[in-house]
This record gives sequence, C-alpha cells and structure tokens, in this order.
Amino acid sequence: MSYSLLGLLMYRLMGILTLGIMPLLCRWVPRWRIWWTMRAERLGDAEFAVVTDEFGAVTVERVQRRPYGGTLESVFGSLTRKGPLCKHNDDIVHCLATFAHRYYGFVYHPYLEKFLPNTCWRDSAWTRAPLSMRSGLSCSVQELRQTIFGANDMHIAEKPLLRLLFDEVLNPFYMFQAGSVVLWCFDDYYYYAACILLISVAGIAETLVETRRNTRKIQEMARFTCAVRVLRDGAWRDSRAEEMLPGDVFEVVPSMHILPCDAVLLEGDCIVNESMLTGESVPVAKVPVAPVVFGKMRLASSTFGADIAKHVLFAGTRLVRVKKTSLGFGGSRWLDLEQHTGRGTPARATAMVLRTGFNTTKGALVRSILFPRPNKFKFYEDSFRFIGVLAAIAVVGFLASIGNFLRLGLTPHIITVRALDLITVVVPPALPATMSIGVSFALSRLRKRQIYCISPTRINVCGKLNVVVFDKTGTLTEEGMAVLGVQTVDYDACMFNELQEDPSALLENAAAPSAPSSAFSSVGSNYGTGLGGFGTGFGGLASLDRSSSMTATPQRATDPSKLRVLHGLATCHTVKQVDGELVGDPLDIKMFESTGWVLEESDDNVMGVANHAIAATGQRSRAAMPVPAVVRPPQSGRFSLSAPTSDNVYELGIIRTFDFSAALRRQSVVAKRLGARYNEVYVKGAPEAIRELCFSDTIPRDFDRTLLGFTNHGYRVIALAGKPLKMSWPKLQRLKRDAVEQDLVFLGFVVFENKLKPTSAPVLDELRGAKIRQLMCTGDNVLTAISVGRECRMVPDDMRVYVPRLVRRKETVPGAANGAVNAPTAQTTTSSDSDGVRAMVVWEDADDEMRVLDPYTLEPRIATSPPRDRLVTSDEATTGEEMAQQQQQYLSWLHNYTNEDMELMGNGKYCVAVTGEVFRYLMDCAPELTIGRVLMRGAIYARMSPDEKAELVESLQRIGYCAGFCGDGANDCGALRAADVGLSLSEAEASVAAPLTSHSTDICCVLDVIREGRAALVTSFSCFKFIALYSMIQFTSVSMLYEFGGGLGDFQFLYIDLFVIVPLAVFMGRTPAFGRIAPKRPTANLMSKKVLVSLFGQIAINSIIQAIMFRRVKQSDGYTPPVRSDPTDLDSLLIRSFENTALFLVSSFQYILVAIVFSIGPPYRQSNLRNRGLVITCILLVVFTTYVVLQPTEWISNVFEMVDLSTSFRRTIIVWALANFAMSWVGETWLFPWLAPNAAKYARIACYIIRRFVFRSEYTQVPMAELGNSGAPNKRRAADNTDSLSTTVNECDLEDARREPTWEEISQKSNIKPFKRILRDMGIPSWY
Repeated sequence: MSYSLLGLLMYRLMGILTLGIMPLLCRWVPRWRIWWTMRAERLGDAEFAVVTDEFGAVTVERVQRRPYGGTLESVFGSLTRKGPLCKHNDDIVHCLATFAHRYYGFVYHPYLEKFLPNTCWRDSAWTRAPLSMRSGLSCSVQELRQTIFGANDMHIAEKPLLRLLFDEVLNPFYMFQAGSVVLWCFDDYYYYAACILLISVAGIAETLVETRRNTRKIQEMARFTCAVRVLRDGAWRDSRAEEMLPGDVFEVVPSMHILPCDAVLLEGDCIVNESMLTGESVPVAKVPVAPVVFGKMRLASSTFGADIAKHVLFAGTRLVRVKKTSLGFGGSRWLDLEQHTGRGTPARATAMVLRTGFNTTKGALVRSILFPRPNKFKFYEDSFRFIGVLAAIAVVGFLASIGNFLRLGLTPHIITVRALDLITVVVPPALPATMSIGVSFALSRLRKRQIYCISPTRINVCGKLNVVVFDKTGTLTEEGMAVLGVQTVDYDACMFNELQEDPSALLENAAAPSAPSSAFSSVGSNYGTGLGGFGTGFGGLASLDRSSSMTATPQRATDPSKLRVLHGLATCHTVKQVDGELVGDPLDIKMFESTGWVLEESDDNVMGVANHAIAATGQRSRAAMPVPAVVRPPQSGRFSLSAPTSDNVYELGIIRTFDFSAALRRQSVVAKRLGARYNEVYVKGAPEAIRELCFSDTIPRDFDRTLLGFTNHGYRVIALAGKPLKMSWPKLQRLKRDAVEQDLVFLGFVVFENKLKPTSAPVLDELRGAKIRQLMCTGDNVLTAISVGRECRMVPDDMRVYVPRLVRRKETVPGAANGAVNAPTAQTTTSSDSDGVRAMVVWEDADDEMRVLDPYTLEPRIATSPPRDRLVTSDEATTGEEMAQQQQQYLSWLHNYTNEDMELMGNGKYCVAVTGEVFRYLMDCAPELTIGRVLMRGAIYARMSPDEKAELVESLQRIGYCAGFCGDGANDCGALRAADVGLSLSEAEASVAAPLTSHSTDICCVLDVIREGRAALVTSFSCFKFIALYSMIQFTSVSMLYEFGGGLGDFQFLYIDLFVIVPLAVFMGRTPAFGRIAPKRPTANLMSKKVLVSLFGQIAINSIIQAIMFRRVKQSDGYTPPVRSDPTDLDSLLIRSFENTALFLVSSFQYILVAIVFSIGPPYRQSNLRNRGLVITCILLVVFTTYVVLQPTEWISNVFEMVDLSTSFRRTIIVWALANFAMSWVGETWLFPWLAPNAAKYARIACYIIRRFVFRSEYTQVPMAELGNSGAPNKRRAADNTDSLSTTVNECDLEDARREPTWEEISQKSNIKPFKRILRDMGIPSWY
C-alpha cells in the first residue's frame, strides 16, 4: 500500500470538520483509515504492508529498503533451490525490501512477488555440503547476513511516556469517560465530574506505571549478552553475542551459563536445563548433530521433535555441563581444522547458530507474552453484545427523552445535554473494568498456592472444565521408580527364571575375564582404532583385524552367554554425571543405581593411556577415538599400563548411544567389555516393541503370562534384548540404527514399581463426584495403565475394561526369513485402499475373553463360544481379500455367537482402554461416529506418543468438551498447549509449555484451579449482572423523573456511583472459592436463558417497585407537585421534588439488595459471611440509608437536595424496600431457575408455530447419523463404506425424520454439544 495524496487530504479535512471524531473512529477501526487514505500498490513498490493476522486484527507496517548486493540464494537460503525459480539463485539482489511485524522479519522475494518470513531461512549448504559448515562464516558473508537478520538481541521498544499516555487516553473506555465528564460539566455536575475525572486520571496513571513495569520486566527477561568466540575467516575471534548470525560457528564453554541463540551442536556434548521451555527440570543431554537432521528441520516452527531437539541448544536455556569428548560427523576433517590434540577428540566443543533474536524458541516465548492470543471465551464476546443491547436501550431512551423535553418546552441546551446524559446512565463506563475483578482476585489466591499463570484470560475457562486428561508417570504416580527386580531367561527351558530382586547379584554368576595387555582405560580412556601393526603388547581392541568386522547381516545368535543382563542395565541409558551427581531420566537413574556400578566419563584434560601407547610405538596410525563413558562394578579397579594384567579390572565402555525414540518406543547402546573381541548391543524399550525385534526362539513361552502378571499389579515393565556385534570402530560410527536394533536375543524384563502419589486417588474421587471426566494418557503399557487406573480409582473396581487389538494384514518384509518377528510397516496403519481391507479392531474384556464389544456401536456382548474358536486373531491375512474375509468372519461370529449384555448396557459400567496404535488407526480410518463413541467410552489411553496426546485433546474439544491437561511438561508440551487449560507440574514460574504452572508436584493443584476458575467465572457474571442492573435501576429513576423535567442531583449521582456501587463491586469479587467442587458447572454463556431470565426478571421487579413508589409518593401526606421556583427558567432540571426524594431513597436500597442477591455463595464460592469486606460494606450502607430515610439531618437533606417526606411514607419506603429484597431473593433463588428452562421450551414451540404456520416452512428432524459430520474431517474415511451396521442405523434415522415431530421433540434443545448427543445415544449414565 501507498498513501493517496487526495485521500489523505480529504481524511485530514474531515478530521477537522468532525472535531477529531473521524480520526478517532478510524483509529479504533484501522480498516477504515486504510480504505480512506491508502491505495493498493504492487508489493515491490509498496511503502506500507497491511498485515492481517489469523484473528482478523489489521496492522500497517512500513517497508524498509536498503542496499544489499548479495545473491538471491543468500537471502532466502534453501527455499530458492526448489521449483522452477531455482535458475535465479545467482541473481544479484541490489535492494532489499523488509518489514517487521510483531518482531517477525519479512523479506520481499522479487520473483514470487511476496514477502517471506526469515524465520524459515536455512542455508542450502547445510544439506548440500554439510562438512563445510564447520568452517564458519567469512566476513563478507557476515555483512550480508547482518543486513537480513540484524543483531542477535531481543530489543523490545519501550514507548515514550507521552505515546503511552496518548494510546491509553484514546482507548474507547476513557474516551467515553472523557465525553461523559464534558457532558456533566455542561450540566453543572461539577463535583461528580471532578471525582470521575480524578478516578480516571488515577486509573490511567496506574495503567501507565504497570505497563512500563511489565515492559521493563519483559525486557529484562529477554535481554542477554555474553562474550563468545566465533570462527570467522578460519580464525577464532572474540566477539559479543549480539553479533552472532545464522551459520556462525562458536565455541561452547562452561562460562556460557545461558545460551545466547538457537544452535546445533557440532562437536562435544552438553547437558542443559530446559525448564524455561518445557517446564521439565530434569537436565537434558545434547549430542552432536548428524547431516540427515538438517533435511528434517522445520525452522519456521518454534520447537522441534525429540529426534531433532537432542542436537539443538536452545536460546535462554541454562548450560549445566559441556565436554569436548564427542566427535562431530566431520570426523578427522574437522579435527584437522584445529591444532591436533593427539587424542582423537576435538580441541573445543563447537556449535553452529541456527536462529537468532526473536526467531529463537526464547523469542517465541517473549512474543507469546507480548502478543497473547485473543480469548475465545464466549463470555467476553457476549458481554460486548450485551453492551450493544444496553446501547440500543440508551438510544430508545434518548429519543423518548427528546420527545418528552420538547413537550415540556425545555431549551435545546438542556434537551441535548440531558438526552445524552441518559446514554451515560444506561451504558456504565465501569462495566468493562468490573468484569476482571474476579480474575484478579483468583490470580492472587492461586499465586499464594504457588500456581502461576501467564494467560489470565484462561482463569474463567478453568471454571468450564468438564474433562481433565492426566499423564501417568510423574503426575498420578511418583516421579522416581524403584526397581522391583529383573526377570532373566532360561534358554534351555525357554521359560523365565525366578525374579532376581537384586540386579547387582547377577554378576556373581558370570566369570570376569582377565584384562589383556591393552584395551581402553578408565577415565579419559580411548578406543584404539588402528587395525593391526601395534604389536602383541597392545592387542585388545586395537588389535582387531579389519577382516573380522561383520559386513553382512548378522545371523542368528546361538550363544546368548556372550551377553549379560547386568551389562545392559549398566550401559543402556543416557545417565550423565554432573558434579558427582547422576542426572538424566529418572527411570534410567534408578535402573543404573540398582546395579551398584560406577559411572565415569571422559575428562577433557586427561590424555588417554592408549594414545600414549600409540605415540610410544612410533607407528603411523589413525587417531584413537575416546570412550564417552565407562562403567565398572564398585569392587573393580581401573585399567593401568603399570598393571596391564590385573585380574581385578572389569570395565565396559559405552561406544555409541541411540536415544529413546517415542515413535519406536526403544533405546539402544553399543558397548564393549574390557578384553572382549566383540561389541555388545543392548536395546531396552516397551515389551511389545522389543519382542518384534528378537529371534522368536529366544522369546520365553510364558512371555505373555509373565508380562500380564506384572502389568495387572501396576508394575512398569521394560524389556531388554541384545546381541554380540563384531565390527570395527569406523563402521560402528556409520552404522544405522535399524541395523543395530534387529536380530536380537531376548534377555529379560526389568520390573519397576511406580508408586501412586497419596493425593491422586482423593483428587480423582472429588473430580468424579463433581461429574468431571478423568482420563489417563500415558506412554506406558496398557495393562499397567489399567492397573494404575484401578488403584487411583479412575476406573472403579466394578467397571469392566475392554482392550483393543488391531488385527492387521500381514505385510511382506524383507529379511523376515532370518527368524525375527518383524515389526509391521507403516502401511499397516491404514484401513483400506486399492488392495482392500488392511486392518480391523477387536475389543476384548481385559479379564474375560468371553466378553467383547461391537466394533462400531461399542455395545457389550457376551460370547456363547470362545472367540478364538470362531476367529483367526493373529495377523495371518496377506491380501486385502483375505483381510476382508477375516473381517466378515468376525462380524458373522459376532452376530451369531454373541448375545447383548443387557445388564452391562443397563448400568453402563464399562469403558475402553485405547492403545496408541489403535488410536492412530481410528483417527486415520474410522468413521466420525465410531471415533466419537470411543472418545466417550475411553478412560485409558496407553502407548501414546506426544503428538497423539495433543491429538487426543483436540479430538475431545472437537466433540464439545472443554478439556484440561495436567502433566509434568516433559513429553506433554503439545497437549498442554492444545488444551483449553494446560497445567504443568514444574518448578519453573513460567514456561512456554503451559499457560498455568504449579510448583506442587501433586495433582491437588487441579482442584485449586477448577475451584478458583469457577469462583472467578461466577464473580464475573455476578459483577456484570450487578453493574448492568445498576445502570437499569438508575435509568428507570431518571426516565421517570424526566416525565416532568426532573432529575437526580449532583451529590446523589456522586453518592450512588462512588460510595455505593464502587465498594460493592470491588468487595463482591473477594469472596473465596468454595472448598468442594459441585457436580453442576456454572453457566458460561452470558446470553443463556438462565442469565437473561434472571437479569430481566430483576429489572422488572425493581422497575415495578420504583413505579409503585413513584405513584404512592403522590398520595402521601404533604405532597406538592413539582413546580419551578422560576417558571421562565427552562435551562435546568428540577431536582428538589417528592418524586426525586422517593426514587433516590428506594433506589439506594435497591443497589445494596441487588449486590447481596447477585453475590452468589455456595456451591461455587464460600458463604458471603466469609467475605468480611462485603458484609461490613453492606451493613454500613444499609444502616446509613435507613438513617437517611427515617431521620435525615438538615445537612444531609441539603447535600442530597431532598424534600421533607411524611413519617408514614418514610416507613412505607422501608417496607417496600424489604418487599423488594424478598421478591428479588425468591426470584433469584427459586422462581427464575425454574422459569428459565420452561421459558426456553415455550420459546422453541412458539418459533416452530411461527415458522410452520405463518411462514409455511417445513420442519425436518435432524437425523442422529449426521453427528458424524459435526467434527472436523479426518484424514481419510475409507472405512465408511464398510460400516454396514452404521448404514442401517442411518436409514432408520432418515425414515424417522419423515414423520411429524411431537411437541416434546420440538421443545427440546437441538444444538446440544456432540458429546452430549453421543451420551444420549449410547445410553451412558450422567455419572460417567
């Protein structure tokens, strides 16, 4: 866009003519200003860019142009190497057009003719020539990238004080206040106007101070600088963190406590604390990157998957430890870039900058604080709609008052001023501010319980929660696990041995071989990679011949004795040592500690003994490689050249580690024992995942029975497998993970006892009593999850649990002939394709195989014969036709050999436990109706990956749930962000992982959040109704007084607004939350029948009371009609009158009683008697108002401009005030709650009659089958054609839709939430 000179001139002229009103409106609605003053322009020539975000907000940003001189590829990186425009890679860009929006940088692409974000910039050389990245940047490239990315800082511009003041004053709220003050001054309400002006100035000053304080606090959090050493033009130079650019190579040193940018680790290894990002305080190990990672990176995303994040050092995270013991993928080429150490280790730990400034993950956190997502809570939307309704009422009153004043012959001045003043009465300026009172007090109470919130608007949403999803480990159960024992295998009997409770005793049965004359040493040890020529004195690992390496796929291992379970326990982990303490995954730490072994890691400053030996030989050989870590039994000594043949040396070196993968559900290591001529591979993970990788004849016959026994008791079971691997060091470093983790020998189970937190069961009991669903979502085994669910009473003892089995088509997998049970390929997750049916889900009772579920309706059935006699339950089908036949066979058996379980269908006491594999299949292939039924019956979700956890939350939201998620923040980040309320149990005060963070490690905080959310929600509604009713009471009083040209006095307005309304509104929000969560949730819809009936009912009651008093005062003793002292004075209103005094006094009572009636106590807040401020305020106001009514002093009468009423009428005011309170209380407590649902029914019947008989439109009943279209479309719905049962139901519903609906059906609510409709269709009881 560019400015239109004519449009700009007309805009300024209209601004002058409208006295600034038009520019003010255009400021509030930017689209109007853009339409008026700008014209569309080609992007390449535009002076301004108009940015519309996903929420519809419009911002105008100025486009900056600066000389550049680099190639197109240097600006857009790898983006230019794709598509037809790749031929322009080397084109010179002479001028660079950029703009920044909310600290995002955008650069203009001259050929695509669009602005592209520089957040996704990636150097094409990272994938084309990855070895070159270690060379760093040249000074010429550095200057070009400086132009594109700017400085590596997060400078947050602090607005000048005058600019802040200007922005705040021009806020619609304060402009309305300013207009009202001017209006009141014209009407001689000087005292009231002055007080409101002082309050507004104080509010503006407080806002300015708070804004400045928050800005500086965020600046302090975002600002960071440190000294760094950067590689430029092949030389290491001292620099500052602000000068770092993407592609820079810098040295990672221990003094760099906070990382200044997002960088990928090239050499060395690091341990960092990422609690700021994930909320997880457990340190995370970082390893050097591999070239394949750069192709997977999506730099436009602020976070990475676990497979990429393990190589990335994130900005703002704390560096715990750094070592330079790990080589990068550049190997010796990168070693040659530095002065050779002679140890085969890099001279320094290095990393390469990926992102800087606001493009980093820390920058995303800062941006989320500066620009929070707009609240989608319907309460806020409805509040503005209701303000619009009040404004419409004000317009009607405005027009009516003008007509009335014209009838009375008042002057145009008084007509204009008083008619406009009526608008300020109907639309109270304090309404928006009072809506946040409840949230403010709730945040304060939560903060005292060490629950912190970075998104205050989520507090009200907490009151709407009707389902909470819990992680298991670390959330429901204790973080630490205890090793119950190890179950090894008797290969001769092909059965498990007895459980070995002390894993360290496993070594006693294994003879430790004596150490050779040379091998790797302890700390600082190195693996010799020379392939001969070392002499007999240095045999061991260094003497392995190249010909002894395995070049083919390993054949079946016939000698499991080469492997030791204890070796697997001691090596297959990611435990590190920092300052003498073990850090890492709690499960890994417990497993390693159970062995009693000692972990020692290489020291950067110690030269390996093997390297000394190699140097002493004087022979030319390849550099020796370091052993990252060594483990040994506590009684074992260290290897030493001085005693090379010591019998007391027993060590294992961890050569290579493949970290745990959530997708693969396993982890593996390659280790080597001192003196051995072969490597040992150990793999641990989920039993079902490990089983598929092992030779079938090494799997014990009692595998399933033993696993079932452990999981049914709630134990966590990890399977361990391994194999001997004879391979040289260079080949080991190039070996793929798939080649390591195949053809394994099953070694046994490691059993962990994960104790339930003592508070978990009581919290879940209270949630169940409040009819809030509780789900468990974990990565653990499904039977273990069921056992924990029963223990914590998430699944009651009398509830049956059905477990799914995914029967898949058998795929032909290369290499299956070796005898290993091959894992199914990714193709097996689909249901059907051109080849036919690929899979089906079978639901079976976890305790009784005779009980099954219908796969479509999930109705319980009892088999008349064992299902295994009638159904092939293994993956035997090899073609789509065979799979379809198997599916048909199962459906036929289900129809002919099972009966409906009427008892279970009647009480509904059954649920399903869904595995991640089945969940993925259902989401990809099942009909929406089936997915909805599974979501409604699901209580346990096991073996769920982090992405599937987030998808589960989104699926629950899609069927109408307000979902919360509670986790420890490690693998739950996606689910925490996706949930309506994400609560992270973490020590971090604020993290990007979740809007709410609790320092408490138990789930009691969930109850606190729900209680405070409900209290805040009820408070918001109460304050809104109170302020709305206050305005309508005052509107009624003023409208009645306008009948004869009267009105309220200056001090009357002042007393009502400042001494009655303000204290009542403030203290109404201080009532604390109720101690117990009620089954019924508070209403969250401001336009609901319950709220509207209550509000309009109270308006009617109070208006009627005022009308009665307006009439009765005219019949009182001593009444005189209102007469002006000067009949010619038509430029002012009559204040002193009997009508004024009567309405002022009775309305003063009404404000107080309305506050009492609307101040809701149990079951969402405590009794109002606990709110001392409110009680004292109400008592003082009632006493003072009663005193003013019965015995006012002359001074009070003069101040309030009241006339002397008769004693009998004063008593009448007290009586009618009590009657008003009684009617309002009875109406709010009993009448309106009863009337609201019936009124809605009658309204729906009336709408039907009007539509049917007046407009002659047909009424069509919505088929229940259309529920399947209520959610978002899934990826595929190929299985819809096979859903024969669902088709039958649909036809019945369509036939049903043709009949005439009954009055009962017409009166029912049609737009109910999808999950409630599923509940009704499936007959699920309300307690479920």
